[in-house]
This record gives sequence, C-alpha cells and structure tokens, in this order.
Amino acid sequence: MSCIAITGATGYVGRFVTAELQQRGLVVRGLARPGSDRSGFAVPPEWVEGDLTSKASLARLVDGADAVVHLAYEHVPGRYRGGEGEDLPAWLEANLNGSLRLLMAARTAGVKRFIFLSSRAVFSRTEPGRVLDETHPVSPDTHYGAYKAAVEAFLQSFAHSGDMQTCTVRATGVYGITWPLERSKWWGLIQAVLKNERISSSGGGTEVYGGDVARVIGHLLTEDITGIDAVHLSDLYVTHREVVQLARALAGRPGPLPPAPSTAPENVLVSRVLPQLGITLGGRLRLEAVIAEMIRAAQ
Repeated sequence: MSCIAITGATGYVGRFVTAELQQRGLVVRGLARPGSDRSGFAVPPEWVEGDLTSKASLARLVDGADAVVHLAYEHVPGRYRGGEGEDLPAWLEANLNGSLRLLMAARTAGVKRFIFLSSRAVFSRTEPGRVLDETHPVSPDTHYGAYKAAVEAFLQSFAHSGDMQTCTVRATGVYGITWPLERSKWWGLIQAVLKNERISSSGGGTEVYGGDVARVIGHLLTEDITGIDAVHLSDLYVTHREVVQLARALAGRPGPLPPAPSTAPENVLVSRVLPQLGITLGGRLRLEAVIAEMIRAAQ
C-alpha cells in the first residue's frame, strides 16, 4: 500500500486531501506542529510531529513515502496575501526555505512524486483581460505570489535534476465544510441567515470545492502525469449575496439580500489540463449541496 506524506494535513485543504487519499486506499502520513488540532478525522493519519524548520522531522515524514503533497503555509492568522506580516525574512525562512528543506528531504529519500499547492497569486492583478491558462508566464505582484512562484521554479529545477516528478496545483478560493465547523467558509453568513440578522457584506471571489481539489490531487498522485507541470482549479465566481440568497431559499428564511459587489472578477484562471485528465468540477450543483449541508449542520 502506497504511503503519501502530507504537510498541512490539519489545514482547510489538507483535511479534504487526507480523506480523499484514504478513500483511495493510500496510507497518509501527516506533519503536525505541536498543539495543532488533530481531531475530526474519520481515520487519523500517521502523525510525525514537527514543522518545516526541522530537518529531522522532515526526514521522518518522507522516509519510505512514495509521494509528497505540500500544502502547509505559515502566515499571519486570517491572511494569505499579506500573510508575511511585519517580518518578511522570518516568513520566507518558514515557507520558502521550509519548502526547499522538504524538497531536499524528499529527493534524499527517493520520493518519486511531489505535488505542491500554489495559488492564482503567481499572476499579477494589474493586467486585465488576460487568459490565465497553465501556459501563461507567472508574474507575481505580492510577496505571497512571489513565494509561491519561487517554489514552483524550484519544483521544476528539482524535476530536471533528478527522477522525481513534480506538479503544481494553482487554486483559487476553496470552500466546503471542514473541522471545526466554524472554520468553514461562509459559516458566519449561514449563521446570520438562520438568526434573521441583517447582512451587509458584499464580498465575492472565484471558488473551487475542497473535495474537487482533493480529487485532482489524488489523480495526480495515482495516474500518469508526464508532461503536466501545473493544473489550474477555479470553478465559480461566488458572491456573499448569492450565498445568502441560496441559504435563505434552502432554509425557508426570507429576508433582504446584501448588495452585489461593485466590480466583477478579472483574470480568472482557465484550465486546459483538466479536460485532458477527464475531470469536471462540481459547479453550481455542488455549491448548492454544500450550502444545504451547512444549513443542516448549523441547525
């Protein structure tokens, strides 16, 4: 039975990925910081305690592993872009250098495949109208995007200097029910609907279901990925207004809707690779199913 080493297994995306890989019959070994919340797993992974700063912990994590899925990201709580806070060197040490330590440990251990969760942030937001498919050159305009792009570049250099296959998954916002429930995206909106509270938030963004992210990663781990360097994952543009409208309809709680965002999304990710893999994302039906599930859980 294959063993997959995961960083960030206790995180938002990590819980979806862990469940998906276990359903595929794979053994999951997760890196967990001391004090991290390791509850809520139907089948707990095999845990290695430590973080990306510890070479010894990383060596234990990848020992005997067939592949690595790198999801971990150290950041200021609640912030991805801008997650470096006031100490950029320390943030780079934890994330960029930590990723390099993980890559080196994986190569030393003879790991054959390495999947990295990147972001749409590797592309600039200042040039509207572009088609951002997997072949488009990266052009980060934030420290977060620059860090992700740097790791992507090192994945390529490691792939070309050895026999380890590497692939990047560039995802937009991720939604879905996670553990604990309060961490789930839009949980506050669902609570406000059920409490008949007025909602004024007008946010919105491109989203993809966490289970779809996990399904794609599972595919990249178990199928031939020769010639695939990156995969884009973006499914729907979802506004807070739309979430509230769905929640009110599904819960039978009529009421006012928050305003629509004043601007539409620009430079949306497009995937040329997903059709090659034979994968279709969940779309509107999945969004509605998740909102309904969140309402049931909240009630």
